[in-house]
Amino acid sequence: MAKYELGETLFTTEEISVRVRELGREISRDYDGQEILLVGILKGAFVFLADLARCLTTPVRFDFISCSSYGSSTKTSGVIRFQKDLDTDISGRHVLIVEDIIDTGLTLSYLLRNLEARKPATLEICSLLNKKHVDGKIDLPIKYEGFAIVDVFVVGYGLDYDERYRNLPYIARLKK
Repeated sequence: MAKYELGETLFTTEEISVRVRELGREISRDYDGQEILLVGILKGAFVFLADLARCLTTPVRFDFISCSSYGSSTKTSGVIRFQKDLDTDISGRHVLIVEDIIDTGLTLSYLLRNLEARKPATLEICSLLNKKHVDGKIDLPIKYEGFAIVDVFVVGYGLDYDERYRNLPYIARLKK
């Protein structure tokens, strides 16, 4: 395994907090009075989902799904593996997928098709980070975006490398 270390901080704890509160206000306004089912993509989105949920003023329920295309690498394998499906029937519900980062869009594109087949009333995406310039990236309808970033591997605030660094309260670049 290659040796990695933390690089520069890309987003501070305060910058993340401010942006999450802004997203919470926007989502609350858009779903005013309607119950939302927040679907967190494990494991990375759990920190973002928890903070975002506390900023929402509209009724919410929670469920989680787990899928991955990384393993212990810094590059996607291109193969999607589902480890946990939803426990909730999403038919007729307002579903908001909460993701930590969109890289190539492969995993989320697959997940969207899978969830759309279950006939939710609405299905939207909220992602904390969105890599803008990735070769072969799938264009996704991201309704709520926290930050756009360049194509670097990042950790912290739920994001990991080989299950490490998730507990950092900020987001940093990982470097060799």
